[in-house]
Formats: sequence, C-alpha cells, structure tokens
Amino acid sequence: MEKEKTQEKRQPKYSRKSPSERREILVQAALNCIVRDGPHKLSIRQIAQEAGVSVGLINHHYTSKEELVADAYRHIAASLMDDFGQRIKMEGGTAQEQLLRFIQLSFSPVNLDPKLFRAWLAFWTMMQHSEEVSAVHAEQYDSYRSRLEHLFQEIIEAGTPLRMSPRLAALGLSGLLDGLWLEWSLDPTNFTEEEGIEICRNWLEMIKK
Repeated sequence: MEKEKTQEKRQPKYSRKSPSERREILVQAALNCIVRDGPHKLSIRQIAQEAGVSVGLINHHYTSKEELVADAYRHIAASLMDDFGQRIKMEGGTAQEQLLRFIQLSFSPVNLDPKLFRAWLAFWTMMQHSEEVSAVHAEQYDSYRSRLEHLFQEIIEAGTPLRMSPRLAALGLSGLLDGLWLEWSLDPTNFTEEEGIEICRNWLEMIKK
C-alpha cells in the first residue's frame, strides 16, 4: 500500500490533463523558450525540459518543432485579437468609436510588452524557413486585416465616405500601426503612446472625403 502511494505521488502532473491542456502547456513552454533564448537555440529537447515533460510526449502531439511553434504563434495572435475584440465589444459604440478603441489598445501595455516583441521577432524570423509558421502568419494577418476592413466598411455605410476602399484603408492602417509599434518597441523614447494614437487619429481624418 505504501509503495502504491509513493508511485502515485511520483506520477507526473501532466498525465492527468486532457490533450488540449497538455498542448497548452507545451505551447506556453515553447513561448517561454522563444522569448528567453530566441529562435536559433530552440529545440524540442529544450521545450520538453521547460515544460517538465518527455520528448516523446511532444512528439505525440506535434510532428515537428515547426508545427509546435506555429501553434504557439496562432495561440498568442488569436489570444491578443480576442482580448481586443472583447474589450471593444464591452464598450460598444459606433464603428468609428470601435476603430479608435482598437488604435488605443494597439498602444496599450498588453501590446507594447517587450516579451511580446521578442516573440513576434522570433516568429517572423522562423516564418522565412518554415511553411507551418508562414501559413499561420498569413492566416492570422488575414483575420486581423479583415477586422479592420469590416470596421471601415461600417464607417462608410454609416455615412462617412473615405478616399479609399475598406480593403486599402485596412492595409494602410495595419501598416501604420505595425510600423509605429515596431519603432516604439525598438526605442520607446522616440515617441509616447499618446503621440502614436494621435498620429493614427490624424491619418484617419486624412482619408475621409
């Protein structure tokens, strides 16, 4: 009886988790390794050690390191956009007010987190050599841009004409936001979050007819 209790205590915690919970643990471990050590040192063995699991368990859920990284990319991108969407939905308002709120959230601490910046850099580096990571990038960017395009379409339908189509407006704003985010992340002393928001507000006014 005493021996059985000892074996039960030694049973790894992850063995009692569902497959989705195990994958979440592996995704978080991969993100921790990417942020801390960068993509070049990343390995299945390193992720397994970070998660406290065997290499075999990772191989059971993922066919390759790239597939796991792609899942981590999807997780972090979708979680961020879902968070933005929920916050915007809670406040409601017109499409233009929602778009302004989206811009404000883009310059909030949750998006200007240095850890997030290091994760994005790693993903962008890996997508050049990984079809899996590249596919997730295209998938998530399309979803991100579609949200903006939908808001611009609603702004036009509400009676505010624009100098460009909703698709081009979405491309323009996403490029502006990405560029300002990158510039701030590289050197936060270049401009304040409030100045970044002001630049985007002025751009929105410029594209109105």
